[in-house]
Amino acid sequence: MNDSLIQLFINLITTEIGVRIRFQERESLSHKIMTRMREKNIAEPEKYYKLLTAKSFESKNEWAELIVLLTTSESYFMRDKGQFDLLKKVILPELIEQKRDLHKTFGMQPTLRIWSAGCSTGEEPYSLAIVLKQLIPDWEQWKILILGTDINEKVINKAPQGVYSHWSFRLVEPQIQKQYFHQRQDDWQINQELRQSVTFSCVNLITDEFPNIYQNIYNIDLILCRNVFVYFEHKYISMVLKKFSNTLRPGGYLMTGHAEVYGQIMNEFQPKIFPESVVYQRRDAVPEEGCQIESRVATVGQANSAFREFPKPDTVGDDSGELLTGKTRLPSVTNNNFPEMPPVLTISNPLGKMLRSRYLEDGLGSKAVSVTQKIIAENTQNKTPQMLILEAKQLFKNQAYAEAINKAQESIDLQGHNFDAYFLIAQVQANAGNYSQAIEYCNRAKKVDPTSVFTDFLQAQIAEEQGQLETAKILLKRTIYMCPSFVSAYIELGNIYKKEGQVKRAIKMYNSSCEILKALPQHTPIDSQGKMTANQVLVDVQKKLLRLYSKETVH
Repeated sequence: MNDSLIQLFINLITTEIGVRIRFQERESLSHKIMTRMREKNIAEPEKYYKLLTAKSFESKNEWAELIVLLTTSESYFMRDKGQFDLLKKVILPELIEQKRDLHKTFGMQPTLRIWSAGCSTGEEPYSLAIVLKQLIPDWEQWKILILGTDINEKVINKAPQGVYSHWSFRLVEPQIQKQYFHQRQDDWQINQELRQSVTFSCVNLITDEFPNIYQNIYNIDLILCRNVFVYFEHKYISMVLKKFSNTLRPGGYLMTGHAEVYGQIMNEFQPKIFPESVVYQRRDAVPEEGCQIESRVATVGQANSAFREFPKPDTVGDDSGELLTGKTRLPSVTNNNFPEMPPVLTISNPLGKMLRSRYLEDGLGSKAVSVTQKIIAENTQNKTPQMLILEAKQLFKNQAYAEAINKAQESIDLQGHNFDAYFLIAQVQANAGNYSQAIEYCNRAKKVDPTSVFTDFLQAQIAEEQGQLETAKILLKRTIYMCPSFVSAYIELGNIYKKEGQVKRAIKMYNSSCEILKALPQHTPIDSQGKMTANQVLVDVQKKLLRLYSKETVH
């Protein structure tokens, strides 16, 4: 390939995955491209370039193969002893103490959300799981997310197996290896409990949007992104740091490799210097970007209602786009506003029905799955709360609602303050049209996890069905404030504005949802059965916009 053509490939690769390709690496890159061309039986580099730039399944699959050649997958357990000592002795104990204090003060289930970005074959997130297991004796009483992501699909698909060679343990103390791993013939496998504690997914830090509710990447307490930025172009490091800031909760921590962010402007972070390393803490008052709603809910006022107890009032956005202060409250709502009615929650507008099943975890509108699917673990002995919840969710999918509630209640009996169980019961009751009971269990779930957007969204749906549009709008705005990528909240808010005849506001909400949908891979499933994709929902919303634009033109 000539210099101009190889430069085109370099520009494309850098834009797609952020990797910096130095002058001395150009020949190596050329060999890697030629390797993929031979594999694809493509003779001309121009045709291979065209394949990479196409928006198609074939292009996506080819990028996955090329990325394997372009990225480094070297990793091992407890990598960088100094940083892991800092995590074990300072950062994680601080986070754990904060969550225990919240539990003691408010009775909330303690939660911890950690993201290992660029985790390769999974040694880092599993290392974190081992450390947390050592630090949290009542581990099973916590709701812990340990998320490992990598751009390389081959290594991230291998990670859930938790199988590693001796080389991965070169910095691990022998007693740790024996305690948390069992030896096979020529390798070691991490024990099942820790394997199940880590979730893996494929994420491109450059092109994927986050915070992202679809991949559970939001409101994170600690992000580790080590030995990743060393391969990135300077401007893409800055872009990812901004995303990280928006994904961390206020006060959350970011740990990078040593000197990997040197020269970056990091106004969103407060550096904290320790002998072992520098870590970066998100400032408490970092403004969020990316939420295109016209009136951001800074703090929602407390309401004497059946919906929930909000924090002390400061400001709440009204429909004019201005911020009202001090006196603004949610509309007073009591259980009397929610009489027993048929299950209309699943038969509202078609798009709302379609989206609810995706965003309310396992869904209000889910169709029954095959009854031949086995319920997990028939034996009731020695079941953990998590196992019972999995059974309850499966029963819910099978439309066995009474049995689902019973299983969820069993989970609550074993572990009080159980968000998943409370929220599952709320979904079942809402699906049956029992709105007062649904609201009661939403309140219980919210006390366990005040940061959840799902409870607000479900209550907004109920309020909308009952004609409480002002309440629904406030709840939807709060949902968007807490998770700017929650596309269904924009669409539902647009639906309300459309119903009220506020065409311009409806258009603005639909446009915001379109921007989110366009950022998703077009075949991303949007309903729990995978029948509606991001592209199909995008088409539906665009049709709505066309009709509204026509109405605007007429007027």
